[in-house]
Amino acid sequence: MGLKTMVAVVAAASVAGISLGQFSFVDRLDLRGEPDLSSAPEFVFARVQFEGTYGRRRGGWAHDYPRAEQNLLRILDELTAVHTEPAAHTIVSLASPEIMKYPLLYFSEPGTWGLTQAETANFREYLSRGGFAIFDDFDGAWDWQVFESNMTEVLPGRHFELLEESDPVYQIFFSIEDLDIITHPMGHAYPPMFFGIRDDAGRLQVVANFNNDIGDYWEWSDQGWYPD
Repeated sequence: MGLKTMVAVVAAASVAGISLGQFSFVDRLDLRGEPDLSSAPEFVFARVQFEGTYGRRRGGWAHDYPRAEQNLLRILDELTAVHTEPAAHTIVSLASPEIMKYPLLYFSEPGTWGLTQAETANFREYLSRGGFAIFDDFDGAWDWQVFESNMTEVLPGRHFELLEESDPVYQIFFSIEDLDIITHPMGHAYPPMFFGIRDDAGRLQVVANFNNDIGDYWEWSDQGWYPD
């Protein structure tokens, strides 16, 4: 994937609730490896499957699957020059070398995330090679504490920074001047905030949508329930 494609993907992900029984359907998921595609897309959305050993819930990684990625991919194909399709999504294990195929990884509900040593090492290698990860769907300080503890193991010595309106990431595709227009789709009172980790060259490696659930916006983007 080229730089322009990556930029368009991240921008579309930044722009674009009510959950379907949230976790009861996890055992019935299509845990496929390679997606079944009708053409050769330029971008495949990769969602990370993980064990919820630290969280209070199981199956949080699958929240909003698969409607969130299907709708996001449809939006991406329609609004940008990136060729993709609603079927261009897959589920990957964080310990698998397969993650190296996908320049963008999506994690849902990282407050339920528990890392093994193999996953930690593989994810660190992925990020060092130039991979990018989006963490989404947080519900307060407990979720952040679990997530930040895990990221300290993945990237020791790195720290999160608040991504404010002046950050160039908000001017890549659309010009986003006011982050206050973004609200948690489930009506939580805490204001959404966006945090990132950069490498030594200043490249964003990780973005965390704290007190937010952008996956819900993607999932129900074709229903008119939430603002675009």
